[in-house]
Amino acid sequence: MTHCEFQLLVREIRHSLKSSLQEAADFEIGSQEKTPLAKTVRTCRQLLKVEPALWLFVTVEGVEPTNNAAERAIRPAVIW
Repeated sequence: MTHCEFQLLVREIRHSLKSSLQEAADFEIGSQEKTPLAKTVRTCRQLLKVEPALWLFVTVEGVEPTNNAAERAIRPAVIW
């Protein structure tokens, strides 16, 4: 699959995820509310702020979609 084909396939997933995040972020909550719903709403609002960064592996060719390289790099220190 080419990078362009990959981008086209991910477009619908990205749109769907962004719509779901926006729907959750639009819930009205109190500023001091600490319910599970309020925590979820705040998390969705924070994710929407950085949403483009979530898809960097799609928009920039060569960026890996996992953090396996970072995990392998720190593994010796964790084991030690």
